[in-house]
Amino acid sequence: MAQQLGLFGSQPRVFVNDESGGIVYYPGVFAADESAALFEHFERTLPWTQESMWMYDKTVSVPRLIARFLPGEPMPDELAGVQRRVETFLGQRFTACSVQYYRSGADSVAWHSDHTEELIDRPTIAVVSLGAAREMLVRSKGRPRRTFSCDLDPGSLFVMSARAQDFWEHHIPKVPRAIAPRISIALRQRKA
Repeated sequence: MAQQLGLFGSQPRVFVNDESGGIVYYPGVFAADESAALFEHFERTLPWTQESMWMYDKTVSVPRLIARFLPGEPMPDELAGVQRRVETFLGQRFTACSVQYYRSGADSVAWHSDHTEELIDRPTIAVVSLGAAREMLVRSKGRPRRTFSCDLDPGSLFVMSARAQDFWEHHIPKVPRAIAPRISIALRQRKA
C-alpha cells in the first residue's frame, strides 16, 4: 500500500528495521492546520486525569495528564477519526488509545518500553504528535547501547512494531526552557 505524506512532509526516517523490530518516523501525516485544530480541540475537550504511581518508596504524580480509552469504550469522534486515519495509513487495526498531555517542558516520561502482556503478539504501537515539537530518545536495552533521538513534530507519526518493545526503550525528557504544550496520541493493539 502506498503511503502518502502531507503536502510538506518529507520521507519516513527508518531507525530500526531488523530482528529487534521496526521503528519508523513519518513526518507530516497530518497537515499543519489540521494538526493545530486537533490539538486545540483535544486540549479543551478530553477527560484529562492526573494519575499517580509508586516510586522511590512514595506515591508521586505522573508528570503529565492522561486520557484513556479502552477497547469497546466510546471515543470522541475527532479522536476516532485520528485512529481511522492512522489505521488507513499503516494498514493495521488498533483497539486501545491513550492520550498524554505534556503541559510544559516540566512534563516528561521516564525511560520505558510499553507493557506487552495485554497486547497482541508482535504489536504495533503508533504515536501521533500534536502541539509543540518534543524530542524522543530511544535506546537499545542490550549492550553495547544503540541510541538515537527524534524530534516529534506536530502532525507526525512515530511507529514501533514487531519486537521493538522487547529490545528498545524510549523517553521524553524534561525541557529546561519554556515550551508550548504537546499532545501525544498512542494507539495500541490490545488482545480481544
